[in-house]
Amino acid sequence: MATCGEAAVRLLEQYDVDTIFGIPGVHTLEYYRGLADSPIRHVTPRHEQGAGYMALGYTRVTGKPGVCCLITGAGLTNASTAIATAHHDSLPMLILSSGTATEDAEQGHGSLHDLPDQPAFMKTICALSIDVRDPADLADAFAQAFEVFNSQRPRPVHISVPIDVLSLPAAGDQRLPDRGTAPTADPALLEQAVAALAAATRPMILIGGGTAHAQAEVIAIAEQLGAPVAMTIAAKGVVPDAHPLSLGTTATISPIFEEFEQADVVLVVGTEFSETDYFYAPTLAPPAFGGTVVRIDIDVAQLAKRRPATIGLHGDAAATLATLHAALATRGVQGAGDERAAGLRAANAWWPGCEEFEPFLSALAAALPENGVLAVDSTQPAYAAAHMWRGTRPNAYLPYGGFGTLGPAMPMAIGAKLGAPDRPVVALAGDGGFLFTIQELATAVDLGLPLAIVIWQNHGYGEIKDSMERRDVPPVGVATSAHDFLKIAEGFGCHAVRADSLDDLGGLIAAAFVADRPTLIEVIADRVAPSALPVR
Repeated sequence: MATCGEAAVRLLEQYDVDTIFGIPGVHTLEYYRGLADSPIRHVTPRHEQGAGYMALGYTRVTGKPGVCCLITGAGLTNASTAIATAHHDSLPMLILSSGTATEDAEQGHGSLHDLPDQPAFMKTICALSIDVRDPADLADAFAQAFEVFNSQRPRPVHISVPIDVLSLPAAGDQRLPDRGTAPTADPALLEQAVAALAAATRPMILIGGGTAHAQAEVIAIAEQLGAPVAMTIAAKGVVPDAHPLSLGTTATISPIFEEFEQADVVLVVGTEFSETDYFYAPTLAPPAFGGTVVRIDIDVAQLAKRRPATIGLHGDAAATLATLHAALATRGVQGAGDERAAGLRAANAWWPGCEEFEPFLSALAAALPENGVLAVDSTQPAYAAAHMWRGTRPNAYLPYGGFGTLGPAMPMAIGAKLGAPDRPVVALAGDGGFLFTIQELATAVDLGLPLAIVIWQNHGYGEIKDSMERRDVPPVGVATSAHDFLKIAEGFGCHAVRADSLDDLGGLIAAAFVADRPTLIEVIADRVAPSALPVR
C-alpha cells in the first residue's frame, strides 16, 4: 500500500501538476518515493527561495499553481520571501512540506528543523495552512487548496504532513474531490451595472492583475463601450499597447489621472489599488473617480476598499465581464473611444524620469521577440520598464512584485522557461539583487536553459545611494566590493559576455536564445544611463 507521501504525489498528478520545485531532505523522503516513478518533473534549485521564485515564474506564464516541496521549518523559512511575494501579488502557489513528528509538534522538544508553530507562521503568508495529522484527511487538504485556486482570490496554500504520518499507509479512498467554482455576481447588481455602463458617455476602464487570464473579455467590453483602458503593472499587456484603446500602465499620470476624475462611469476590474500597482508614478496613488464606480473582484472585501464601488460585483473577472458584454449587446451598446484614447496617449508619450533608460530598454525590446518574456528584479531600469516596457500580451513582463524583494528575476526566468519552453526569456537584474539568487545559475545550467541573463552593473545599491543623496542622508552601506560576474558565471558553466555598447546587446541576446546553456550579459550602467531614476 502506498504511503501518505506517495499518495500526495498521486493527488498532484490528478490535479494536473507537471512540475515541482524543491530540495530533498530527510523529512521529505516519502514525497520523493512517490516522485521517483511519477511523470511530474522535479527541478532542484540551490536554495529554497529559488524554488519559490521559480514556482512564481511558472505560475505567471501558465496560469497554473506553482508547486514547491520543502522540508520542515528551515525549508519553509528559506522560501518564505517568495511565498510572501505570491501572497502580495495574488498568485496561486501550493507549498507541500513535512512537519515534525506529531508527538513533537509545538512541544518545544528541539526536534530537527522544529519551528515553534509552523502552521501559524505559514498562515501569515498563505490563504490556508493545513496540518494533515490523519491519513484520511490528505485528499481533503488538496481539495481545499484547489478550491482556493479556483474559487477565491488566488494565493498560496500550505499543506504540511508530519514525518511520521508521511510514512503511514494512505487511506483507501483518495478520490479526487470537487475543485470548487468561482462566485457568480448578484443578478440585481449586474443589471444595475449594465444600466450604468449603457448610459455612460465618457467611460473609462482600469484593470489589475485579476484580469491576467481575462484578456479576450476585457478587450471585448472595452471595444463595446469605446472606453480607454489603463492598466496596473500586474496587468501590463492585457490590452496590448498596439490596441487603439490601450493607455498602458499610466493610470496615475496626468492627463490620464484627470480623465478618470472626469469620467461619468469607471469600470474597475481585479485590482486592490495598492501603491505598488503604481510604483514610481509621480503620486504613488491610485486615480480618484468622480463618477459611478463599477468594480469587479473575486475578493468581496476589495469592493469596499480604497476606491469603494458604487456597484460592486463579486465574481470571476472573465465570467463577469462576459455576462456584462452579453447584456450590453442586447441593448445595442457600441461606443467609440479611439480618438479620446489617442489624445490621451499623445499627451502622455513619455513617463517623467524614464528618459535616461529609454535607449537601454529600446535595445532590449528590439532583441526580444514579440512572444518573449522579460523577468525583472528590483533594479533601476526595471522601475522605468514598469511604465515604458511594451505591453504585447499578458504575463510577458514578470515584475519583481509588490513585496519589493531583491533576487527574483533569474529564478522567475527559469520557472517561466520551464512553463513556456517555446518562448524566449530574458532576466534583468541589478548587480546587487543578482547576488541574492546567483546560485541558481547552477540550476539553469543543469537544465540547459538558453536564458539571457542581463546584469545592470552599477557597482552596489545604486538606487538607494541616489535616494540617500537626494534626501541628504550620508551614503552608508551602499558601496559594495567589485565582483567579476563574467568569471563567476563561467565557473557555473554559463556563457558570459560584456556588452560594451548598446549596439552589441541585440546580437548577444540573440545568440543566448540559441545557446545550449544560459548566457550572462553584463551591461555597465554608467556607460548607457548615467543618471538614476528619481524615486521617493
